[in-house]
Amino acid sequence: MSFQQKAIRRAVILAAALMITAVVNCSVTPINVSAASQIKGTVTADALNVRKGPGKTNAIINVIYRGESVTITKTDNGWYKIKLDNSKVGWVSSDFVKTSGKSKTTTTTSTAKSSKTATASKTKTPDKTNGTFTVIGSYTNLRKGAGAGYGIIKRMYYGTTGSILQKDGSWYKVKLEDAKVGWVYKKYIKVSNYKAQVISTSKADKITVDVSSVNVRSKASTSGKIVATIRQNEVYRYSEVKNGWYKIVTPSGESGYVNGNFVEKFSGYAINGGGKYIWPTQNAKRITTYFGTHNGKTHYGIDIAAPGGSQIIAVADGKVSKISYNPDGFGHLIVIEQNDGIMAYYAHMQKASFLKKGDKVKAGDTIGIVGSTGKSTGNHLHLEFRKNGKRIDPLDYYPNID
Repeated sequence: MSFQQKAIRRAVILAAALMITAVVNCSVTPINVSAASQIKGTVTADALNVRKGPGKTNAIINVIYRGESVTITKTDNGWYKIKLDNSKVGWVSSDFVKTSGKSKTTTTTSTAKSSKTATASKTKTPDKTNGTFTVIGSYTNLRKGAGAGYGIIKRMYYGTTGSILQKDGSWYKVKLEDAKVGWVYKKYIKVSNYKAQVISTSKADKITVDVSSVNVRSKASTSGKIVATIRQNEVYRYSEVKNGWYKIVTPSGESGYVNGNFVEKFSGYAINGGGKYIWPTQNAKRITTYFGTHNGKTHYGIDIAAPGGSQIIAVADGKVSKISYNPDGFGHLIVIEQNDGIMAYYAHMQKASFLKKGDKVKAGDTIGIVGSTGKSTGNHLHLEFRKNGKRIDPLDYYPNID
């Protein structure tokens, strides 16, 4: 082979190699696969954590508050990627953002990621169905999530049928005959043989809040009216689980549902001071006034600063000895006669306890809510212990509380 022929052969091999490299590189380049709606939203929670990623296990990078506006740029399984007024970005739960208005934006992914998802879907356990549906409008959209802000998977026309997998408020998760899965709005379908997924529980079952605050709604859906707000570390009994929502009764007596994404099964109290009793305000530990003499005046208990409306729990087993109201003193008060002989006074509650004199309570039972009634200058709990008529320092029972 001549020198010229060898040179030509080397050039052909090099060109082929470059073409293969280009094909490989193109196969992992992100491609635009869908279009989502960019939406303006308003925060509906008292305080809402902004996280690094879509999910409550991601780190908190900011906190936004009720009434603040955000721009939603992406949705992911019940989470919104948002842009704040200060141009920061992060993720928040869609449960606590009310949306309005639309404009276009795009979502990207990679071929490699799509292939991985496709492989995983082939091996997953088949979905359990719960009834069937039929499209009754001229057409409706199958969406990626339970809300009009989610991307459209396909358009379903009159007469389209499929099976129902689950329900979230006014939206149904469905599976079509072509195996596509998505969400459809209830107004445009006829539902047959659907039964609400309800799990009954025992009275001992409890949950605890693991975010800064969460709304309690009138029904098991984000479309339910907000009837109360509960806070981090507070503990509640629940009577049923419905489509992933827990039914509870708040200390003020409101019955409602809490989204299971923001609570966890109760395993132990978060703050107990390493002592004999449970701490009475699970979401607050800051003491503003201690037992003893201050500026010439004697204070016979401890004052614990806590948000108004937050939960107060019994520190020990006992029974209700007294419920009263004194506008010039303790305000709304409940006294528990504990099994160990100590009388525990819980004062300045926001409203009268729902309990009655003689009711038995267990350590950890809800007995009222924090307020600022009576002779008080701000929301707090005044906790006072008396034994044989003598007032004693409550912190003697909480050695690790400074």
